[in-house]
Amino acid sequence: CLCPSGYTGVFCEEDIDYCAGHSCSEHGVCLDQQYNFTCRCMLGFEGPFCEVETNECNSFPCSSGATCVDLISDYRCHCPLGFERTCSHNVNDCWSQPCLNGGTCMDRINDFICHCPLDSEGTMFCDELENAYRCVCHHGHTGVHCETPINHCVDGLCQHGSTCVDLSRGFKCDCLPLTGQFCEANIDDCA
Repeated sequence: CLCPSGYTGVFCEEDIDYCAGHSCSEHGVCLDQQYNFTCRCMLGFEGPFCEVETNECNSFPCSSGATCVDLISDYRCHCPLGFERTCSHNVNDCWSQPCLNGGTCMDRINDFICHCPLDSEGTMFCDELENAYRCVCHHGHTGVHCETPINHCVDGLCQHGSTCVDLSRGFKCDCLPLTGQFCEANIDDCA
């Protein structure tokens, strides 16, 4: 019998396993196909045998002249002060509501300005009042009468779907199986 491609045996009854004798790296799975084999790579790896770690910095994801650091299946940008993640978004320095006594906060790069109402003044925070009072809030609260709890889990600070836990003086990211302040790094299970 003259067998079609992918088959062998006296009667062409045996399917040729192209993965036999060929191996993908530990970062890939061999897929037997009709004429050959291919390696299906895990996220973060590429190449014919999944032997090359993908360099996510090759796509130049960081803006504002930031340095890109390649991680496994991810990257990190070392941003100038006042920028976050890909360094293209200015951090909202007004998110903590720093302007007191009804002052309006205007965000700038790594800074903010408070525009004060007529009955208050103060060089930066509208913190001096005329014929009025103000409440000095404990950590974790804000508002005219400290009635509003501050939620520190804003702007998606925790990465890769990790959970943000609000604390009275900040937040923490619940990372497992990742590591880092923002769950940005993979734990090397082989270490």
